[in-house]
Amino acid sequence: MLPYLIAASPALLFGTFSLILGRWQGDDRQKVFGIFAGAFLTALVATPFLAAQWSPRIVIISFISGVSAFIGIRDQTRCLRVLGVSRTMPISTGLQLVAASLAGVVLMGEWRGAGAMPVGLVAIAMLVAGVWLTSRRERGAEGDQLDWRLGARLLATSTVGLVGFLVIVQYFGISGRDAMLPQAVGYGLAALVLTSPRIMRAGDGRDTRWSRATVPFMVAGVLWAIAILVLMITSSMVGVATGFTLAQLGVILSTLGGIWWLGEHRTRRELIWTLAGLALVVAGAFVVGYAKSLDV
Repeated sequence: MLPYLIAASPALLFGTFSLILGRWQGDDRQKVFGIFAGAFLTALVATPFLAAQWSPRIVIISFISGVSAFIGIRDQTRCLRVLGVSRTMPISTGLQLVAASLAGVVLMGEWRGAGAMPVGLVAIAMLVAGVWLTSRRERGAEGDQLDWRLGARLLATSTVGLVGFLVIVQYFGISGRDAMLPQAVGYGLAALVLTSPRIMRAGDGRDTRWSRATVPFMVAGVLWAIAILVLMITSSMVGVATGFTLAQLGVILSTLGGIWWLGEHRTRRELIWTLAGLALVVAGAFVVGYAKSLDV
């Protein structure tokens, strides 16, 4: 029982991570730079205890994976501002599960076990339905006034980045222990260069990264990096499918916390649609995990 409880802890960390970004004040540059500064420091501290082994191939591929993580988190963070936490996270989680599942089928030959493909297709249908319900909004309501065109673009690019972060190292058979520090160098350098005022515009154009307001977002980055580390370790205890599925439960905390703690408004109908969509996304995550388990 204890391994499963530990395996579920990344869900709490991921959910808290998104709520921190929605709650604490700062511009996009401070948020993104703070996240990756905190994550880089965490990887730096953790790596000596991981017995990692590196080769030029591992370093280069993991570095690219880290840059992909930067793109994913940067655009997801921006989307939290555009659409809000409770709208962004269930849609983002559902899209990531669909994209990761399809990448697993196409690139890594998953869902070849008996019954895995039909179960997986049911999971994808559940996830798509959940994303659709979560994104529904009443005409004239507050949610209808949001910039959904920009939000959709950010959801698409963040999904590609976050799925790439995981799939790239899996495709090349690189362990999380070996990948962690080169990934951190990748997203750390990307954050240092691509959050500069000349490239990432926010506020009045001043370089706000080196201010006190950035520090709380370093805490968020530490939470994100610890969640990745725990997920990596517990997956060897409970299985990759189970560990990945349990980690997705953070969407419950972020969605409900966004509505009731951050005060993101919903009409009565929108609340029903959101809760129904959230239930489908969570159920779809478990069905995806079950489909993966049939490959064993």
